[in-house]
Amino acid sequence: MKFTFSRRKAAFLATFAVIPAALWAAQVGPALAERAAFVERQEKAHVVRARNSQMPSQRDQLTQQWAEFKPSIASALDNLSSDLNPHLVQKRIFSLAKELGCRVKIARMAAKDDANFIRFSLTGEGVYSAVVKLIDQLEQGQHYVRFERLQLELPDFEAGLAGNTVRISAVMLIPFLPGIAEEAVTE
Repeated sequence: MKFTFSRRKAAFLATFAVIPAALWAAQVGPALAERAAFVERQEKAHVVRARNSQMPSQRDQLTQQWAEFKPSIASALDNLSSDLNPHLVQKRIFSLAKELGCRVKIARMAAKDDANFIRFSLTGEGVYSAVVKLIDQLEQGQHYVRFERLQLELPDFEAGLAGNTVRISAVMLIPFLPGIAEEAVTE
């Protein structure tokens, strides 16, 4: 038996492959891509929903932390008027000493009965002219630093070049400036 294919038969059989391929390309392929995009959006929505469900607990946790933190910050803000100027002055002293080539250390001393000043001990060293300039700029400057006690240890000139460092030891008084600090807080 001889099997022959005519063009008509071949075209008829080819339609069985072409029509499903065309339907696949026109309808099923885009539907599958749309389904994949929908599944991806759903997964992202689940992630967002999970994050959003955590937000009330995070809010409650932050509220609790604020309630615990608020008393300490309230006391710090109450003490701001007495603490602000000394911190600014210390920063100014360190920058001025660095500018002049001096090395200084500042330590807060125990409070005495005088409520208008905070006492600090100042120790350091530098070249004589720089130390004198530092003292002058602190006394004459805008921060109202006053020295309660000031002691300079001059270099030993017999030691030669190694002994040209002047040491300073002082007790400084830095005033409270409650009016200025309160104005800064309210602005």
